[in-house]
Amino acid sequence: MTTRLGRNSRVLAALSLALLMVGLCVTGAPARTRHRRRPPPTLTPTATPTVALRPVVLITGGTGTVDVPTGQSPAVLDSVEIYDVENGQFLPVEKMDSRRDHHDACRLTDGSVLIVGGVDAVLVPTIMFPGPAMPWILKSAEVFSAEEGFGKSVFMADPRDEPTATVLRDGKVLVVGGSTDATELYDPKTGAFAATGKMEFSRYRQTATMLTDGKVLIVGGGDRKAELYNSATGKFSVTGSMSSDRIYHTATLLSDGRVMIAGGSPYSRNAALDTTEFYSPKGGLFKSGAKMKESRAGHTATLLKNDLVLIVGGHNDNSAELYNPAKASFESTGAMNTGRYGHSATLLPDGKVLIAGGFDMTFKPLESAELYDPQTGKFTSAGAMTVARANHTATLIYVRWPAKWVLPTPTATPTPTSTETATATPTASATATLTPTSVATPSGKPHASAKPFATSARKSPIPVIVKKAETPKSPTKTETSTPRATVTPGESVTISPTPSGRVTATATAGTTPEIENTASPTISQVSTDTPTATPTTSEVPTDTPTATPTTSGAATGTTTAAPTIGGFATDTVTATPTSTPAPAASPAAPGQATANATSGAETEPAP
Repeated sequence: MTTRLGRNSRVLAALSLALLMVGLCVTGAPARTRHRRRPPPTLTPTATPTVALRPVVLITGGTGTVDVPTGQSPAVLDSVEIYDVENGQFLPVEKMDSRRDHHDACRLTDGSVLIVGGVDAVLVPTIMFPGPAMPWILKSAEVFSAEEGFGKSVFMADPRDEPTATVLRDGKVLVVGGSTDATELYDPKTGAFAATGKMEFSRYRQTATMLTDGKVLIVGGGDRKAELYNSATGKFSVTGSMSSDRIYHTATLLSDGRVMIAGGSPYSRNAALDTTEFYSPKGGLFKSGAKMKESRAGHTATLLKNDLVLIVGGHNDNSAELYNPAKASFESTGAMNTGRYGHSATLLPDGKVLIAGGFDMTFKPLESAELYDPQTGKFTSAGAMTVARANHTATLIYVRWPAKWVLPTPTATPTPTSTETATATPTASATATLTPTSVATPSGKPHASAKPFATSARKSPIPVIVKKAETPKSPTKTETSTPRATVTPGESVTISPTPSGRVTATATAGTTPEIENTASPTISQVSTDTPTATPTTSEVPTDTPTATPTTSGAATGTTTAAPTIGGFATDTVTATPTSTPAPAASPAAPGQATANATSGAETEPAP
C-alpha cells in the first residue's frame, strides 16, 4: 500500500512539474515574441556611387594650317581634342609634347592610348604624298591616360615615319615600319620599348592586322610579299604575295577570319586602284576579289556590326560604298556631304561611324565631321572639330566624366555692332497757299486766273497759325502727300453795286474752289528716335489765301480775291475751300485754274 501511494505521489509530482513547465512556456512566449519584434537597430551601408564611363574619340595631331602674314600655311599640329559621343560635340584637350603627323595610335588594355612616331614638319609637296625627304622624323612616343591625360614622353630605338602600332594578346604593342625593317615592342607595365625580330623588307605606309590566331599580318609598304609576325617566337616569316605592291590601301579583318586588302596605289595616291585582294590565313595565300565602284587611295574601311565593310573617301568626289562578304560584291550607299581623303573613321558604340577631317579636293585640311548611320545608309553632319586637320589619329576610349584634362571651351566674344544714331528730322507740313485774283473780262465767262501775286487789301492782316507736322516716332516709311489747290470757277461772276458805292463781286454756287491732294505720295525712309519739330507762327496777309491741312485730314483755307474795276477796289470775295484727298493727280478740266503749292512752285493751267 505504501509502495502504491509512493508511486502515485511520484506520478502526481511529475505531472505537476510538466504543468509548471507548460505554464512557463506559455507565459514566456509573448515576451519572446515582443523581443523578436524589436530587434536592435542596425546601420544601413551607404551605396557607393558608380561613376559611369563615357565613350569619347581621342583625336591627335595631323596636318593643319597656321596664319602667316601672307595668309595661311600648312603646319604640323600638336593639338588634341575629343569627340563626346553622348553630347555630339568636339572639346579641346591639353596638347602633346611634340607636333605629330604621319604617326599612329592604339588603345592599350588599361584604356590608355599609345601615340608613336611621325614627323614634326610638313613634307612638301603634300599633293604628291612623298616618302620621307626631311630628317625631322620622330622617335618619341607619348601615352595618354584616361585618368590623368598626357604623361612624360618615352622613346623608341629608331625614328619612324608612318609606323603601325598593333596591340598583341599579351598587352604589348608591336611597332613596325616607318622606313626601316627594325621592329620594337612596347611594354605597358615597364613603359619602355625593346627590340624584337626584323622584317624581311623595309616598309613605309604598310598595314598591320592581327589575325584570329594572334599573329600579325604585315602587307604592302615596300614589297608585294606579305609577312607574318609570331609573338610566341618574336620572329617574322614571309607568307603569300599580292598581285602588286600597295601603299595608301586598307586592310580589314572580316568576321570569317579573312583579310580584305582594298584600293591603294603602287607608288602614289595619284595612281589609285579599284582592285581588292583577300588573304586567307588557312592557306597563306592572296586571292583577287571584286572591284570597287571607284578607284581609291587614302580612304578608310570600317567593319560594321552587320558584317558589312564601309569604304569612304579616297576618290575625287564624296562617294562611299559597302562591301557585302555574303555576296562578295560592292554596292553604293549614301554620299558624304564633303569629299575627303586622309581622314579618320571610327566605329562608335551605337554602330554609327564618325568620319572626321581629312583633305578636300583642293588639298586643304577640313574641320568638318560626319556620321554614317548603317540603318538609313546616309551621312549627316556631326559638327566641326576645334581645328581643321588631316592625317590625324582617332581612337575610341572610355573615360570617367567629367575629365579634368578637358580644356574649357573658349567663349566667343560678341562683335560690337555699330548702331546708327537716328537724327530727328522734322517733316515739313504740307500747306497749300492759293492767291487767285479775279479780273473782269468782257466775256460772259470770265477766266479765273490762279496765278498768285501780291495785292494790297484794305482789311487788317489776320495771323494764321501753321500747325506743326506730325513725325513718326519709329523708323517707318512715311507717305508725304503734296496737296494741290484747284479752283473751279462757276458759270459767271455777278457784279453788283453796294450802297456805299462799292462794287461787290459775288461768286455763284459753282465757284467753290476745291483743294485736291493730287500729288503722288513720296515714300521716304525717316529714321527718328526722338523727333522734334518747331511750330512756326507767321503773320500771313489775308490777301494770300492759305489752305492749312488739319490732323483730321480736312484742310480749310480763306481765299480773298480783290478785283479792281476801273481802278476802284472792291470788297473781297471770300471762299471756304474743302480738302478732298485723292490718291492720284487728275487732269484739270477745261476752264480750270490749278495752283501747285509744292515747294512754292507755281503751275499755269494749260490754255
